[in-house]
Amino acid sequence: MECAPAPATAIGSAQAELLRWYRTTGRDLPWRHTRDPYRILVSETMLQQTQVDRVVPFFERFIAAFPDERTFAAADQETIHRMWKGLGYPSRVERLQAACRQVIAGGGIWPSTPDALRELPGIGPYTAGAVACFAFGAAVPIVDTNVARVYARRDALPLPLDRTAVWPHVAPQVDRADPIAYNNALMDLGALVCTAKKPACDRCPWRHRCASRDDLAVHAATSNPLKVASPKVAYGVAITDRSKVRQHIVLGLIHHEGRYLVAKRPATVHQGSCWELPGGKRDVGEDDRSALARELAEELGAELLSARALVRFSHAYDDRYLTFHCYRCRVFNPLDLKPLASDGLRWVLPEEFVALPFPPANQPLIERMRRYHRLA
Repeated sequence: MECAPAPATAIGSAQAELLRWYRTTGRDLPWRHTRDPYRILVSETMLQQTQVDRVVPFFERFIAAFPDERTFAAADQETIHRMWKGLGYPSRVERLQAACRQVIAGGGIWPSTPDALRELPGIGPYTAGAVACFAFGAAVPIVDTNVARVYARRDALPLPLDRTAVWPHVAPQVDRADPIAYNNALMDLGALVCTAKKPACDRCPWRHRCASRDDLAVHAATSNPLKVASPKVAYGVAITDRSKVRQHIVLGLIHHEGRYLVAKRPATVHQGSCWELPGGKRDVGEDDRSALARELAEELGAELLSARALVRFSHAYDDRYLTFHCYRCRVFNPLDLKPLASDGLRWVLPEEFVALPFPPANQPLIERMRRYHRLA
């Protein structure tokens, strides 16, 4: 995707409009009161796959326990996992500690450019840009889903939209005088006003510049939320990817004598070290019960006796859209099950179940269990 550059005068006016809006409307977040690269990296790591409101109390507790990179680097695995509990993706905190240890081993000086920051463990292009900007004032673009959606709508970028192609479009528009405020303002605009399903166009500082305003107004008049994943809605779409893979996942909730069976994901795979229910992808041509019987046999050596639908929920990743089908299951000889595809099995009480680090995609299941067992 190639986008025509905006004139310099238009860029300057747009920057001023956005910054005026941000000074009166921007969110007051604890990591916005520091230029410490360690604290910025902690916040960016926590914000991966986790909503801002949930991160704030975790960030404050974490910084109280580990106020600097040396304190954090010296902590043992049990301690850092305990402080991270509830955020999911425990491998994130391990990579965060590895990055801090590498900085200390190099003399305690943090790299200040995106390219140099990417040499640290677990830091990709987005996080590198965020730390370079928010800690060192680098005038670099920071393009998350919210920012990509704002520019896709305002500038009528061609769809389907490849987020990586938005970076060069945004780069020349970053305010060189105050890149920190500008990037924060963009994120807040996407999170608070130019939202995925119900954009508040009347409150947008760029409403008179937006190429999609008329399209969005039509949807606002119907009082119907936008279907974010639908390619038929030109610029009501956040980011449309027609090639996104859609998969169905079957999960088995196995109950025995007051406890539930959970399996630990191998440390070497995505979201490693998280706990999950046994199950897996439903193959083409399979129904849920057949897929569940096959997966439980492959993962546990189990013979499925019965399965009753419990809950269904969905989760979107950048490259795929997953629908989970969870069943309450009875199996033959549950105490003879084996971890054939995991790093271990545990039988846990309900209160232990809801406290375990599950992948964030499983949060609807956790909430269902919390309500069912009336747990706080």
